[in-house]
Amino acid sequence: MPPEARITVMKRAASFLLLLSLASASAGTFTLDTRSRTRNAAGEWAVRQQKVLWEAKATAVIVCDMWDLHHCKNAVGRVGEMAPRMNQLLNTARARGALIIHAPSSCMEFYKNHPARKRAQAAPGAAVQPKAIESWCHWIDKVEESQGYPIDHSDGGEDDDPAEHAAWARHLAKLGRNPGSPWKRQVALIGIDPRRDAISDNGIEIWNLLEARGIRNVLLVGVHTNMCVLGRPFGLRNMARNGKNVLLVRDLTDSMYNPASWPYVNHFRGTSLVVEHIEHRVCSTTTSDQLLGGEPFRFKGDTPPHVVFMIGESEYNTASTLPMFAKKQLEYRGIRCTFVHVNENDPNDFAGIEALKDADLLFLSVRRRTPPKAQLDLVRAHLAKGKPLVGI
Repeated sequence: MPPEARITVMKRAASFLLLLSLASASAGTFTLDTRSRTRNAAGEWAVRQQKVLWEAKATAVIVCDMWDLHHCKNAVGRVGEMAPRMNQLLNTARARGALIIHAPSSCMEFYKNHPARKRAQAAPGAAVQPKAIESWCHWIDKVEESQGYPIDHSDGGEDDDPAEHAAWARHLAKLGRNPGSPWKRQVALIGIDPRRDAISDNGIEIWNLLEARGIRNVLLVGVHTNMCVLGRPFGLRNMARNGKNVLLVRDLTDSMYNPASWPYVNHFRGTSLVVEHIEHRVCSTTTSDQLLGGEPFRFKGDTPPHVVFMIGESEYNTASTLPMFAKKQLEYRGIRCTFVHVNENDPNDFAGIEALKDADLLFLSVRRRTPPKAQLDLVRAHLAKGKPLVGI
């Protein structure tokens, strides 16, 4: 073979190996955009976005209480609507090396002979068991407890029509189920791989699984955000306070919230308020499109008008007054409000302005700022669609 041809072959081989290594690296890692909320120097909550890179084999996805049936008929409908997208996420995460842990609480009898259940039971005991890992965690700390929840779910969060709820209870009884706790298994729309997955609702077993496999990272999906997702032994609070890198997949969850209760917003806004509380006090969040592409999942009934407030000025204190105005005048009417505050460390950066992509209205309270071109392009794109802007 002539020297020139040999060099060409070697270059092609090197290129192929490089592409193969990049593909392998991509298959074995998750690159996730995450969101949290922190207080800025003025004492206001501001969105903080961060990209994280997780090793797939050091990651678990915990599926919380995606039961087959529930005492709330509307909750059953939302689980059924969300489950196909969740199953896609689990299939993708599993294929890339993550451990999938199915955690349908109080349903272990149904799975007692399932290989995935036995896999969880067989995990070796962890050298160190965190304190109270077997117990419900009501608050992550005294600060969260003093703040409390942003919604009132003291009625159990039932959002059924009373007549429909009564008919649903009778239907459950006819099925031979307890109308108060009718779940027996995980919803069948979510697949369980008997060769690779695990099934457990036990905090110690799940912790043993994580430690035995060197799992540092946890994605949590399922229901209900303001109850089991936060408080179960394997929930967000216990994972966060015991040192795991934990993220709520915020578009693959649902709350128990009745709009007839404080703060009198629609059901989906109630869920969003709980998500914001989690981002304040417990852990960061991400969305399913980070693994699946496309757009984040949204319930078909979650179509309120969306107003994005872009705030960056130091003269008129609109960073405080506009959120108060929105809470009192807009949110209880079902209008979704997103607040994009200027970065306290960069007076021209508006992290989170990507929310403008699905906004119906941009409300602008900005003075003497020059956002980067990419952020200005989002504003231009909003206007190019013929959508309105209000400036003060």
